[in-house]
Amino acid sequence: MSTATTPGTRRSEPDTESAAKRDRSGRGRVRSRGGWWTRRRKAPRTRVAAEPGKRRRWPWLLAIALVLVLLAGAVYAVFFSPLLGVKSVTIAGAPAELTAKVQAVVDVPDGTPLARVDLDAIAASVESVPEVAEVEVARSWPDTLAIDVVPRVPVAVTSANGQFWLLDAQGDPYLSVSAPPAGMITVQLVAPGTGDPSTSAALAVAASLSEQFRPQVAIVSARTAFDVELTLVDGKRVIWGEATDSAQKMQMLPALLAAQEGTEYDITDPSLVTVR
Repeated sequence: MSTATTPGTRRSEPDTESAAKRDRSGRGRVRSRGGWWTRRRKAPRTRVAAEPGKRRRWPWLLAIALVLVLLAGAVYAVFFSPLLGVKSVTIAGAPAELTAKVQAVVDVPDGTPLARVDLDAIAASVESVPEVAEVEVARSWPDTLAIDVVPRVPVAVTSANGQFWLLDAQGDPYLSVSAPPAGMITVQLVAPGTGDPSTSAALAVAASLSEQFRPQVAIVSARTAFDVELTLVDGKRVIWGEATDSAQKMQMLPALLAAQEGTEYDITDPSLVTVR
């Protein structure tokens, strides 16, 4: 049986492309019995790569741990172990007798970590030795304590409190002796000491005496800074006065003693000399 076709009408053909048609937005339209419905495509999940710093953090932590261990070991070796401990003490600048005295007051057990030695305490102990004027204490790595000493130099001897005392250039009676050392000038003072004007004047006059004339002087005395006197070994007396013009006085005195006989020579004023 044939089917008649009405002129002017088209036979609709099923649209085969519409079932698979997709728009540009990525959505597909699928035909169903009730009509068209839309199906969304799920976007593919993307994985975010881990940052390099987060993935490789452990090498840094290991390096930091190793550094801390090394630092701890170094601190222990330097401050607590005998590895860098004191093995020797060197003393320089002092004669043998003074070196022995300094060695006796330096109490640092062998093996004491050199970094922990109290240098100020060691210096104070050495300064307690009367013959020491100055001291410097230093660490000499890896295991030596170095002590540099400047001894006092006696310039005269004086008597005080029934004893003889050596005087340094500052007038400090720093060491008692049983008798005046040979060749050293004796000074007589009321109150010898550093800062005492009469002590300073007497020592200034003693220092101005020439090497040739010094053996003729038995005593330099000073009641005040203005009346220094010399007592010679032959009993003659020289009134020196102040310590001013000492070079001029020393230059004229030997010739004066040789030219004029007397027991008392007043050279307080070098331009007006009196002999009695």
